[in-house]
Amino acid sequence: MSDLKEISSKKIDNESESRHSKITFLSFGMYQLTWTIVGSANGLFLFFYYHTIAGLDPLLIFTATAILTFWYAFNDPIIGFLTDRNFKWTRKWGRRFPFILLGGIPWCFSIVLIYSAPEVTVSPWPTFFWFLGVNAIYEALITLTDVNVGSLRVDKFRTEKERRKYSSYFAPLDMLALVIGMVVPPLLLGLAAGAASYTVMALLVGLIGLVFFLLFIPGAREDKVIIDRYYSGEYESMNFRKGIIKILKEKSFVSFWIHYATFMVATTILTAMVVYLTTFVLQTSSDMMTVLLAIFLTGTLISVPIWLKVLKKVNNNKKVYLIGSSLLCITLIPLSFFQGLIDLAIFMFIVGLAMGCIWTLGIPVMLSSVMDQFVVNTGKNQKGFLMGAWGLLSVFTAFLDELIMSLIFSITGFEAGLETYSELVASGANVELVIWGIRLLVGVIPMIVVVVGTIIFWKIYPLTQEKILENKMKLKELGF
Repeated sequence: MSDLKEISSKKIDNESESRHSKITFLSFGMYQLTWTIVGSANGLFLFFYYHTIAGLDPLLIFTATAILTFWYAFNDPIIGFLTDRNFKWTRKWGRRFPFILLGGIPWCFSIVLIYSAPEVTVSPWPTFFWFLGVNAIYEALITLTDVNVGSLRVDKFRTEKERRKYSSYFAPLDMLALVIGMVVPPLLLGLAAGAASYTVMALLVGLIGLVFFLLFIPGAREDKVIIDRYYSGEYESMNFRKGIIKILKEKSFVSFWIHYATFMVATTILTAMVVYLTTFVLQTSSDMMTVLLAIFLTGTLISVPIWLKVLKKVNNNKKVYLIGSSLLCITLIPLSFFQGLIDLAIFMFIVGLAMGCIWTLGIPVMLSSVMDQFVVNTGKNQKGFLMGAWGLLSVFTAFLDELIMSLIFSITGFEAGLETYSELVASGANVELVIWGIRLLVGVIPMIVVVVGTIIFWKIYPLTQEKILENKMKLKELGF
């Protein structure tokens, strides 16, 4: 086994140098800044905004999310299927680039609609349908963009050396984006008063996202080498129904999708609860929310080069990924039982250190290997089809995390429209029970979710380093 590991390591070291410049790697990484800044700001405030500001009942928020999830179970794969082919403009503009522009630019501003909701007065239904409609627009635009960016990433960075090099750009940029997306929006809320502060915040977040998206455009262009691959051999589109069946049978995709979904659910709940922690548990200003998120993200950023060194030494993607996921499960538990601000800050930092592994390896390394496996197994270069199924991740995550939060808040009696601790006390709710619900949501419950994903990934994920390198040789034979 050690001989195989040594051979695998030597093959990676001997892979030819990338034809892409450092500027291309950096430019392509700018997409992650756009995606994470807008997505993080939305994930941070979405439930809180509709629950406490707009006054929508948690069960209605969950109902709307459930409807959206059902719709996107069909919509996302269809978008991937329809865009995964050559068009009359492909030779000139590429297969992915036009769709990236079509979806990405308006998506940056769709967040403004989300945070311009009518507040509940007599009837909740106008707010309910607003939530439903604007989130449908938001998700459709990001799916159109993300399906094509994800497919292009795999075509652009082909070798394991390129993917690990891209990971060294991706992870720090993603961490920077998280800092901007989680730390800056709470500060922007001070620019206006009441519900309007969220609209202003969303507009400025969209503008920041647009700036980084424009910087991403040079790296998103497909060169002649990539475009020629689209025309290698006789192109035959995969049947939609058969394609869905092949995706569901792909163990590497299903196991990784499930794990990453549990990771995203845990991350979304944790970060969404920080505003509840500062408002109802710590009873401090929004500035403390910014401090806690900054500490958490500092731990994550510091860990990135550490995890990359561990990966290089161990040279086993699955093993290192499992180590990081297991550590994350352990470090989440203390978050529910902190006694004061100091130990909470320390626990947040430690969770960030563990979480850095999943962010560093997940998208750039693990997902790329999964997509290679799918292309080899099907014999068709239709990565967009797979990315359409991957696009369900965000809506499934929203469905599950809002289900969990809605259930906990309903069980603990946390009513909608309560913006401060004093309002919570005045409402007659069992304050201690509500606070324990928030505490469980920030630590123990995310831990349970990640444990489930970790076990499934450990048992099912089939890709060894030898299989990954074997797939690369087969892709060359296929001309992909």
